[in-house]
Amino acid sequence: GDKEADVLVVGSGIAGLSTAYEFLARGRQVTVVDRGAIGMGMTARTTAHLSSISDDGYSELIGRRGEDLAQLFHDSHASAIARIAQIVESEAIACNFRRVDGVLFPGDARGEARIEAELDAAQRLGIEAFRQQGVPFDGLGTVTALCYPGQATFHPMLYLAGLAAAISARGGRILADTGVATLQESGGRVVAGTLDGRTIRARCAVVATNSPINDLVAIHTKQAPYRSYAIALELPAGAFHDVLYWDTLEPYHYLRLAGADGRQSVIVGGEDHKAGEADDGVERFLRLEEWSRGLLPQAGRVTHRWSG
Repeated sequence: GDKEADVLVVGSGIAGLSTAYEFLARGRQVTVVDRGAIGMGMTARTTAHLSSISDDGYSELIGRRGEDLAQLFHDSHASAIARIAQIVESEAIACNFRRVDGVLFPGDARGEARIEAELDAAQRLGIEAFRQQGVPFDGLGTVTALCYPGQATFHPMLYLAGLAAAISARGGRILADTGVATLQESGGRVVAGTLDGRTIRARCAVVATNSPINDLVAIHTKQAPYRSYAIALELPAGAFHDVLYWDTLEPYHYLRLAGADGRQSVIVGGEDHKAGEADDGVERFLRLEEWSRGLLPQAGRVTHRWSG
């Protein structure tokens, strides 16, 4: 039926459920809606790098937007990771959260210049970073890499399950399969119309749908969504440390360890392209596997493939 709430949150990924959690902690009545299953949008397709490092590099960010904004970018991401750590502890969420280093390594001969530029940018912003000799991949034992301590990783779906349980325990309402068709302000309230003809009225609404469903012209004309690909390969124990790795190629590759039930895997991502400009997913998965085996010849079979 029709619903009332202090706050309506549209979208149940990590942005939506985190927002709902924070409002409930401040005594607000919250309703979360999602057009599909809870937590099964793009958050479910990530590779779980919790990083305060800019994908484009801080040298690029400083050049485009200046040191103040670059500093704000870093501080915002670092604070988000710290908040996740607090919630994991306070809500006793078993999601394998752990602090790990992040390491940027050269993907080709030009990569070492990028490493030096990023070290200089980190020093200008007061970000902890230091050179490291070598990474544990075939042929890269002597390259100069850049280590950023204090990054993190976790199991995002287990974390969202814990958030959803905490939201429900605090009286929050979570509605799956409830797509929002319209969102309007009326009489000092926000009125959301659902795809099946219901109405949800709230004092305010937060749109957390990855790409916003409101204000289409203002946002969509400025967005350029990209698709990224990921695979998981079996890996012998001890192949490399529990670290987030990224290379300097464009588009770049990224990898990390994962494991459950005593088995270890490496999750590798990359081969990004602008959405709609390619339809060759099979070839991209094969290139990703070829790149992975070039660095980790001891890797076993591919167990999973996905994209987002």
